[in-house]
Amino acid sequence: MLDSKTLALAQDVRALLARGLEALARSGVETEPLKQALLDLDGPFLLVIAGEFNSGKSSLLNALLGGDFLKEGVTPTTDRINLIGYGPEPRLEPHSPELVVIQLPHALLKDVRLVDTPGTNAILQHHQVLTEKFLPRADLILFVTSADRPFTQSEADFLDFIRAWGKKVLLIINKMDLLTEAELQQVLEFVQKGADQTLGHVPPIFSVSARRARQGDLALSRIPQLEAHIRQVLTHQAAILKLGSPLGVLARLTAEARPTLEARLKEAEKQLATCRELDSLLKRHEERTRRDFTGQVALALQAIDEVRSRGERWLDEKVRFSKFLELMRSSKLKQSFIDDVVKGANQEIERRVLEAMNWLAKRDRELLEDALSLLREAPGLRQAEQVGPEERAIAGNLEEALRSFDVEAEATQLRDFIQESLRGTALAEVGVMGLGLTILLVAQKIAFDILGIFATVFGAILATSILPRRKETAKARLRERLAELRSTLERALNETLDSEMHRTRERFNNLYRTPCTRLENSRDTTLAQLQQTDQLQGEALELRRRLG
Repeated sequence: MLDSKTLALAQDVRALLARGLEALARSGVETEPLKQALLDLDGPFLLVIAGEFNSGKSSLLNALLGGDFLKEGVTPTTDRINLIGYGPEPRLEPHSPELVVIQLPHALLKDVRLVDTPGTNAILQHHQVLTEKFLPRADLILFVTSADRPFTQSEADFLDFIRAWGKKVLLIINKMDLLTEAELQQVLEFVQKGADQTLGHVPPIFSVSARRARQGDLALSRIPQLEAHIRQVLTHQAAILKLGSPLGVLARLTAEARPTLEARLKEAEKQLATCRELDSLLKRHEERTRRDFTGQVALALQAIDEVRSRGERWLDEKVRFSKFLELMRSSKLKQSFIDDVVKGANQEIERRVLEAMNWLAKRDRELLEDALSLLREAPGLRQAEQVGPEERAIAGNLEEALRSFDVEAEATQLRDFIQESLRGTALAEVGVMGLGLTILLVAQKIAFDILGIFATVFGAILATSILPRRKETAKARLRERLAELRSTLERALNETLDSEMHRTRERFNNLYRTPCTRLENSRDTTLAQLQQTDQLQGEALELRRRLG
């Protein structure tokens, strides 16, 4: 009957194992050993006998059980896991090619299941694999070494494997009858030193002779002392060892999960570096495009400034007393203003605006080309086998976008946006007449407005004093109206740039943000899993410490 403290610890162990099983399953780590450990919590105590072939494992079990139940020999004789439990009559029942269940009427087996495993370090590698697969289930391990070749390097390696699973060990030096007492003492000291170096502590060590026990000399065989120790462990420590065993399995699996999760995290970070490069590329593209587009805007607006300069020169040349008679002919004067100042300006402004739109469209195409170049030069993409699936998805999206990108169609779309932007302004007719004709119409209206300033002074007696002032007024009106036109066009160009930058950002993000978001989610999930496995490992070790 378990005491209240042990019962509470048992509940904590089960809860931790359940959490660990769920977390490891989500991480994609092998969970079968932990599932089995949970099942074994409700099963009998498993005492596993392990060791290299010809160390005398089977003969030791026969000595403990007092009969010839298991094969013995100088060559590997145990080729399957022998699970030995209590039964009223001797019985052998093969369960699988790897497992045989044996029932024997022995009192010791009422409290424990003995497990005979194939010898390690044998020619038949399959034997060692069977033993290594079963070891995580052990609640206590009797590790058998032979007195005539004690604690070999391969045995030290196997003990290190046992230590990694957090198993409690009893070390058995068999065949002590082959040595003198002095030699046995030397072997004992050698084994103690080796165990301390391998396990970090010296476990209980028993030197026995299974052969003497089989010959009936139990006192000299020291088998009774070993059996007494096993019974004492079963009486006082079985529950604690039973609870500690699956905690060792959890600690081992979480430790094994870390390199896998770290590799997964590293791969996600490597691919996310490409995403960050694409983010930076887009940002640099926007900054350069906005900076350089000011030059395109300046070229378009320069045509309006040239109209203003020509208009002011025309006023200086035409509005003077020496040409007073010409000023009287208003229709001819207006035609002269249009021919000398306005003519051709509308086509030039339209041409420069369309050039700006073409320039903007080409920059969008260059962004796609730069992105593909960046991907091809990225370290992860230089060798096809190193390319992550998300990087391949991004590259495919960019290639398809570049193939389908039409600079002329894009420029036309931008021109349409400018026309839409100009609705409700002085250039409202642009949607019907086109940008060039609309500018011409506006220029004509400006001409009529300016020349109307002189209509009231022609022929006036005071013309000599009024005319110079009216010319300056006309220049000011010309500058004002052209400044309005300039401001309207500049605002439309900048609105088009803002709209295109927003559209470019959305389209470009759509090419890589979805794969990158998946990578970010994968990275965050993996990081959380790493933190959780570390926490689980820490809790498992802390629970084992509480178990003692």
